[in-house]
Amino acid sequence: MKYFLFDIGNVLANFDFQILLQAYADDSGRPLAPQSDLDEAIYIQVETGELSESAYVEYLNTSKGLDWSVGNLAEVWQRIFTINPVGRGLYEQAIRTGVPVYTLSNIAQYHVDALEKNWSGFLEEATGLFMSYQMGVRKPDPQIYTMVLDQLDVDGEQCFFIDDLLENVEAARAVGIQAHQFIPANYAAVRKAADAFFGG
Repeated sequence: MKYFLFDIGNVLANFDFQILLQAYADDSGRPLAPQSDLDEAIYIQVETGELSESAYVEYLNTSKGLDWSVGNLAEVWQRIFTINPVGRGLYEQAIRTGVPVYTLSNIAQYHVDALEKNWSGFLEEATGLFMSYQMGVRKPDPQIYTMVLDQLDVDGEQCFFIDDLLENVEAARAVGIQAHQFIPANYAAVRKAADAFFGG
């Protein structure tokens, strides 16, 4: 059995983080500012389930001068996400052909909520979902890849994985997964490699 593993961000759905930074500025009346190192560290804690969404929003409200709820955060992410037609097409093609399809994504529940509000049933056709906030670890930590292989009870060479970030691809390759970087310059090559891997 062979398995297709999809990252979500910039694979199934593109996202523009600048929209989030602009929302901070618009809703607080403060100047537009980049994500700080502390912002990034807190964001990672949410994606690994170490920090609750409500605590994250409290941090944002205090640090950015906002008055948001978790729902407000999800609404902003609804604006951030747009469909990636190439990645989504590969995902739907794999499902149609009967390939077991899983996601493997650094993600939080509010991201999932935003995706579902934009596109109802966005992930429900997948065979299964590997999500960092539920697993307690995020890419490119090698542990997340070994957890996936252990749960699927397969060797890495049985899995075809696409992710937009090279560091995540390289970490997956290090445990034997057939991983490919999914960026526009590589779309045609990834499609060809997927067809060859799955015998299409």
